[in-house]
Amino acid sequence: MAKIVHGIPEVIANLKKYQIIKTQAIKDRLKKQAFKIETLAKQTMAQKGVWDTGRGASSISTNWAGSNLAEGKTGPKALSGDGVKRPEGPKDLVYVVGTNVFYLPYNEFGTSKMVARPFLFPAYFMYEGETILAIAAIMKMDVRLK
Repeated sequence: MAKIVHGIPEVIANLKKYQIIKTQAIKDRLKKQAFKIETLAKQTMAQKGVWDTGRGASSISTNWAGSNLAEGKTGPKALSGDGVKRPEGPKDLVYVVGTNVFYLPYNEFGTSKMVARPFLFPAYFMYEGETILAIAAIMKMDVRLK
């Protein structure tokens, strides 16, 4: 849709408004994708038999820069220090899905005596392409890029 503008101040105001709209759309998409990754990681843990007490799955959480989510306990079987911390970066544009339970990296990457049973990386890679395409679609909207 074409828009007629009169003068530099109006152009600048329209560009700022456009930036706010696009940034919010990207924030919303990133949040949605992060929670998809969290859910799939928990499901993958159960399928691969990574956890038996439920603490591992309860500790997997999503947090983002600028959130007011409590750092720490995330699920019914998580301990008070479990869960990911709030990351640094542009507000609502940096998302982290993970855990700080000390033994889960051994399950994710394996050891010299234990085969790896990854759950976070496969979940991330499952949605990586979808996330990139969704953000590209947001950026192409209204710009008429092909």
